Amino acid sequence: MLSMLSCISVIASPNELSSRYSLHLLGSNIGEFSVTQTAENGNLIIEAITDVNINFLFSYRVKYVQKTIYNQGTLQSSQVETYKNGKLNSDFLLKLEGNSYLLVSDGDTTIINGLIAYSGSMVYFNEPKGITKIFKERNAETMWISPANEHEYIVKDIKGREINRYYYKNEILEYAEMRHAVGTIELKRITKERNND
Repeated sequence: MLSMLSCISVIASPNELSSRYSLHLLGSNIGEFSVTQTAENGNLIIEAITDVNINFLFSYRVKYVQKTIYNQGTLQSSQVETYKNGKLNSDFLLKLEGNSYLLVSDGDTTIINGLIAYSGSMVYFNEPKGITKIFKERNAETMWISPANEHEYIVKDIKGREINRYYYKNEILEYAEMRHAVGTIELKRITKERNND
């Protein structure tokens, strides 16, 4: 209930928030992430693009294109397209149907029960105060989130392993550390824009 109230307070008036982040791995800049959140008439639309170029022992480019829609604090739909070296590699589509979600992943379908009030796309402009669970749109997994310090949060998987760590300033994500198979990826905010209609 608390998460729903926090979502509703964010979407009370029409506005748009945008941020850009640089991505770093082993001290090198590997790409950029941009995200825009638009709120109007009870709807929250979050659009994000991640563009990563890895040049270590191997070279490849990965691009994520994501769009998530909330209404009155409940996730309505989410789509994540993943491109590798310019070609579509995977397509995740999640859509609310009644009190559950239909997940279509590269043609395969799965039902996810229960309503989702906080997902990975929300972390950028909605500090997870009072939130205990986070749904990750890119892999359709639910993880645990808890405060570590003031404005600092830890995300753990079902085995209790730390996956991500988020740091906030003025309720907006300022910095993040994300565990990856090749190392820890750092997300650093480089711009923030606020436009009110």
